[in-house]
Amino acid sequence: MERRKRRTQKLIIDTFFKLLNEKSFDKITVNQLTKLADINRGTFYLHYQDKYELLEGTIKDYINHMNQYCLHNKEEISSALTLAFNYLKDNYKFIEPLLRNEGYQLFQNELKSSISSFIETSDLFDLHVVSILKKKAITSTILGVIEWWLLEDELNASPSDIAAELKDIVFLIIR
Repeated sequence: MERRKRRTQKLIIDTFFKLLNEKSFDKITVNQLTKLADINRGTFYLHYQDKYELLEGTIKDYINHMNQYCLHNKEEISSALTLAFNYLKDNYKFIEPLLRNEGYQLFQNELKSSISSFIETSDLFDLHVVSILKKKAITSTILGVIEWWLLEDELNASPSDIAAELKDIVFLIIR
């Protein structure tokens, strides 16, 4: 992607999050976004069909970045989980507005899909032994802990502590 296009997309996304911190998603308009970003509406529409595509694309990008960030640690669950929790903590200022807006369900679905994919592709789980029910339980457990940590604990517990406890819980499920 050319440099100018990346810079414009970053400007749109940064402006979107600025607005998302000020008001709910349903109150944000493309017109407000383009005025604040100092771009014309046509420029916005070159990159996104509407604000919903912007929201969905942004969430997918954050989840994909998290996956890439954690990819090299698929062999060790606590390392992968620690990296994932570190990524979520480092990007909390962008993720937090999604959690309290319309993006919550989209974020939750993308995260759930990412966790399921991790379980399916990781060497940590003998997929012949781990039943579908156990895979679902592991996915739900990890997702539930992430949501609790982000929404209720507000990042107070350290990523490594959360990952260590979560690893123990996951292996209890597998047994």
